[in-house]
Amino acid sequence: MFFATKHFVANAFNDNVQVWKTTTDIKVLFLVEHLNWLSWTTSALPSLFNSIFKEESNSNFDDLDIKHWDIVRRNKLVRKLFDDYKISGWLTSLENKVELEICLFDKQANSKQLAFVETSDRNKKINLKDSLEKIKLFPTKNFYIKTTEQLNQHASTLTDHKKFINAGVKDYIKLGMTRTEAKHHLFDLRTKLKI
Repeated sequence: MFFATKHFVANAFNDNVQVWKTTTDIKVLFLVEHLNWLSWTTSALPSLFNSIFKEESNSNFDDLDIKHWDIVRRNKLVRKLFDDYKISGWLTSLENKVELEICLFDKQANSKQLAFVETSDRNKKINLKDSLEKIKLFPTKNFYIKTTEQLNQHASTLTDHKKFINAGVKDYIKLGMTRTEAKHHLFDLRTKLKI
């Protein structure tokens, strides 16, 4: 099962979004290779697949080659992670953009760890918070090294990023959002990790 961390992102894929909540803590694999100065994330899924399945590795794979375009490839990776490493899901980028998604593998466990809340349409003002705000993250040292390299290429500080986000909040307020809605809309991994 795939989940967007933001309601408006899920709305981009379907007018009627199912809203779920967790009933227990769920541990998933953090699969973000690094992020750039705008908080665009690069998925680590291709690197993971290539390192596990060396005979099928392809340096041209992107995350969609694994998550979407080849279901057999995705299921093979999921089965390996679940069976051999007891990993029940991942958090990674949504097409190497700012938005993130979670994939949970175990249907049986999902029925015990998730509760359906409601189906909402595009116009309903609910679930404005990014669930990323509540998720505990434990990125690897390599993530921080690669991210720091990306940030240094643009001489981008956290203060610069906060200014960028605040300017975006002001723009969204002009478009009719409340300050709270705009801040949740623009919440990103760089803000979460304070880097």
